[in-house]
Formats: sequence, structure tokens, C-alpha cells
Amino acid sequence: MKHFIQQVFQEVLENPVFDEVLIEKYFSKQYIQFVDHAQLNYEEFVLHIKKLKEKIAEQKMEIITYAENGNIIFTNHIAKSTLKDGSKVVHKVLAEFTIQNHQIIRCDEMTLLVEGDETEKNLGSER
Repeated sequence: MKHFIQQVFQEVLENPVFDEVLIEKYFSKQYIQFVDHAQLNYEEFVLHIKKLKEKIAEQKMEIITYAENGNIIFTNHIAKSTLKDGSKVVHKVLAEFTIQNHQIIRCDEMTLLVEGDETEKNLGSER
């Protein structure tokens, strides 16, 4: 499942283009995300990804550690983002993904801004 999550990171998050077809490929329409005191349903998550593409010029994800348990994969990863204004931000992310029928149906995530402007601390849930 690590390979699956790496594909999601590469095709949906690192890809500079907003592509709803790729989101539909990897995320269930019943998708729910809990992130930093916010809850996003599928439609809100799509808006979140769209907002990220409007704001971020380049994003790289690096999985530090991961663990699998049945249909759940947990990652400790770093998200390095270069915003379109040229500034850089780095977030540490702890995420638990639940996979069902080859799609992510749930994500329980905590993000921590470790580098960059404090105004970007909620980048993980912005929409």
C-alpha cells in the first residue's frame, strides 16, 4: 500500500495541475478527511486540492516512515511546498489512510508547520 500512497502523492499532490479525474481515481465519493480541527467531505476535499493548485507552484512529498494494518496505512511524511509568491513552507504530516475498493475512503491527519510563514500553518485544510 505504500506504493499506492506514493502514487496518490505524486499524481494528485505533487502534480501542479488540478485534475479532478485523478482525484476521482484515488478518492471515494464517500471520502471524509479529518485534519487539524476541520472535517472535509469529498466535495470540500476537491475544493481544497483546487485551492492548493492555485497557491502552490511546486510540492514534494517525502515519506519518512509508514505502517500498514489490513486496509489502513499510516504515514509520517514531510510536505515541502514552494508557493507561487516564491516563499517556501514545510509541514510534517501524520496521516492514517483507510483504503476500500482501491480508493481512499478516510484520512485522519495532523499537520504541523515546521518551516515558513505562520500564515501557512493551515495549508493542510485550506479551501
